[in-house]
Formats: sequence, structure tokens, C-alpha cells
Amino acid sequence: MSKEQVIAWWDTQSIPERWCVDVMQKNNEGEFAVVLKSGTPDFPIKVEEFGPFEEDTLIYSLKTTFPSAEICLKF
Repeated sequence: MSKEQVIAWWDTQSIPERWCVDVMQKNNEGEFAVVLKSGTPDFPIKVEEFGPFEEDTLIYSLKTTFPSAEICLKF
């Protein structure tokens, strides 16, 4: 199991609607904790450039940027 997870979802509650991404890593207790969020200046991908039907392209970018992470889409 990977020590890093990337969770992406289409946020219908935000205005405008957009993709959100959380990067999570295991802490000392073995539990996942958020270490990086999209929308912050240091996030390496501009997720706001992806539209609602571009999840394949977003996943490819996430896999390229976080190659050892488990990528998950949340619905």
C-alpha cells in the first residue's frame, strides 16, 4: 500500500464549480493526513484549468506529478 494518496473530486458546492485535490501522507500512527491542497500557491498543478469532463487528463497530470501515490476520485 502506498504511503501517499491523492484524492480528487469535482466540487459542485464551490462557485464556480471546480476540481479539488488533496494530497495525503501516512503519519507516524499510520493514518493518512492532508499535507497539500489544490488552490494553495505551492500546489504543483493548476487544477482550475481542467473542466468537469477532463478527469482523465487530470489523473494523468496527478500520476505524472505524484508517481508513487495512489490516485482516487471521490464522487
